Amino acid sequence: MDLIKKYGRHAAIGLIVLGIASLFLAFIISPAKANAQVWVEGEERPINVAVNNMIIGNWLLSAGIRIFPGDAVFFSGLEVPPSFTIPEEGSRLIYYRNSFPVALMKDGISYSFSSSSLTLGDALWQQGIAVKPGDDISLPLETPLDQPLEVTLYTGKQVKINIGTDTFETYSAAQTISGALRNAGIPLQDLDYTIPAESGPLPVEGFIEVIRVSEETLIEESVIAYTSERLPDPELAIGEKKVLQTGQNGIRISSIRVRFENGKEVSRETETEWISKQPISQKTAYGTQVVVQTSPEGLNYWLTKDIYITSYLDTGNPTASGIWPYYGVIAVSPEWYSILKGTSIFVPGYGVGTVLDVCPGCVGKPWIDVFIPTEDYVPWSRNETVYFLAPVPPGFSGDLP
Repeated sequence: MDLIKKYGRHAAIGLIVLGIASLFLAFIISPAKANAQVWVEGEERPINVAVNNMIIGNWLLSAGIRIFPGDAVFFSGLEVPPSFTIPEEGSRLIYYRNSFPVALMKDGISYSFSSSSLTLGDALWQQGIAVKPGDDISLPLETPLDQPLEVTLYTGKQVKINIGTDTFETYSAAQTISGALRNAGIPLQDLDYTIPAESGPLPVEGFIEVIRVSEETLIEESVIAYTSERLPDPELAIGEKKVLQTGQNGIRISSIRVRFENGKEVSRETETEWISKQPISQKTAYGTQVVVQTSPEGLNYWLTKDIYITSYLDTGNPTASGIWPYYGVIAVSPEWYSILKGTSIFVPGYGVGTVLDVCPGCVGKPWIDVFIPTEDYVPWSRNETVYFLAPVPPGFSGDLP
């Protein structure tokens, strides 16, 4: 107690002096607060703040600005993190740009992020998303990022477009064939079509065939063959004929639509047609008057005719008349057989034969087939004038079909 009483006053004075010295040292060691400016994008004037440390994030807090992911802070024109320490000397001006959320739907998958980029394109680039030619994005890349954005992006796939012999390769994010063609600058025109159909989805393999279609109308002429009429004339002998009216062909005009696909004709269709010239039939009179004459061989005949003659041999079958063939049997067309059955014909080099058989192959021209037995067979193929011997077949009209 005596010691405290003795030295107490001096201790109190010492404490006071120590306190004053501590305050003086604190004033000297602690930096005085300095003024700084924070520019916020979109504002006309900066925010003046007083700072006592050089951490840039603290400056923003002093300005009442909280930094969120995606926000950007710039010092001397360069983007810096919030923990950046500003040098003691030099500029004390920073620039702040707040971020905006971007909701991205990419190829059906949802993404979300915030960005302080000036444009949508820059924001996507910062996220490692490069929009390439052929991609389909719902907003232009130049869209300012000054508000929340919702964006849809379809990345392009390789598409091969075949037109005739040419093949084009491109990229397209279109969901349909028509959209892929539009992106490639290959529009369909008029009658053009695609395989698969243009309204369908883009095929998995990405192959599209374009068929270029064109049509043109042709005017064509075709001949209408005249018909022939045969008229009986009792003034003419059998075998004689006379042209009463010369036949003339008519003319038909046709309008034809021709369709081309990739330059090749694929179809023709007659649209309309008309007759510009009517045909005129040919009329020929044939004789029905029976005039029996005598051949140089002394045979009475009522008709001569230039005939094509062939020969045939045993077939193993009887003739059309029911008898077995023998030398002297003559076969004619079914039409002639109905008229000449049982009549006789003189064939030079063969002799007199009788019509007793049918030659189906003789239809359509003056043609007879003479029988020669197998053991004596000689093939014939010649033209001769033959004599149809009297009497005239009953009911014969004077004309052989």
